[in-house]
Amino acid sequence: MKRWLIAGFIILAAAGAGGYWWTQNRLLPVTVMPDDSLFVAPNMDPGQERASLEMLLPSKGIHAFMLHQVGEPLFIHAPDGSLMGILAEGLWASPNQRHWRVRLRLSLWLHDGHLMDPAWVIQALHQVAGGPFEAGAKAKVVDDRTFDLNFKAPWDLLKHLADPTALLLSGSGNQIIGSGPFRFDPSDSDPNHLVRFDGYRHGNAGIAALAFPDDPALMDGHRWAQDIVAGRYALAIYPGNVPPDDMALVRNAPYDMLRMQDGSAWFISRRMRRLHPNYLDWTLTPLYGAWQADMALPYDPR
Repeated sequence: MKRWLIAGFIILAAAGAGGYWWTQNRLLPVTVMPDDSLFVAPNMDPGQERASLEMLLPSKGIHAFMLHQVGEPLFIHAPDGSLMGILAEGLWASPNQRHWRVRLRLSLWLHDGHLMDPAWVIQALHQVAGGPFEAGAKAKVVDDRTFDLNFKAPWDLLKHLADPTALLLSGSGNQIIGSGPFRFDPSDSDPNHLVRFDGYRHGNAGIAALAFPDDPALMDGHRWAQDIVAGRYALAIYPGNVPPDDMALVRNAPYDMLRMQDGSAWFISRRMRRLHPNYLDWTLTPLYGAWQADMALPYDPR
């Protein structure tokens, strides 16, 4: 009789342990909101889609800014705290945060003309600093749009991958491939150059090409003021020292001045009043849908 009691106790303990393991490791859905509200459609005049713009940014921020026009993250947190899907539309997580399942959006095109699939995303995740594979993740493709990430220890995927800086990109240098509204199109004479990617899921951006000159002479106060008055830039950082007479002319130029939280000042052409600048970090500002050419149009506060 005692043996039966011991056996029964062992069976119950094993069942309890198995049940606890199952409750901690099973996948549960996480609410993911669509990202449509992030994008303002371009409001272009005929021919405006051929616009080629220049932007004067600090040298140390040019490449990061360009990357955020080329690549995108899987998820981001909206200002209200909700989780929004960018490249992904679905997420499942285990209570112990050791198992994650990601479902990608349907028909996402990459700059090289291929559809995004889990194999490409897994490859791109290997390049994400602080990403899952640095934490020892094992990846498993579930189907043509879904993959799993499994860990030996808890790993907070949303802390690491629901971040605007966790861009999914493949390749290196100016040969980087992404899914954003622009792609790299460098040349020997102009390495900092982007062109519109017409396979973007939200439609074509209202800008055909973007150039980012990296010449210290352009930050000379007098030269900078002349270029601003001439309307050379769509976006330009204030160089910090401009002669008073030149600055008086700049204040009558067709630009809006915005001051960032870090104290820097930016001059944005009024043709780009649809731009949603990120006041914390300019490199995170997306350019899709920002262009508005006719300066006689009413101010668009969006």
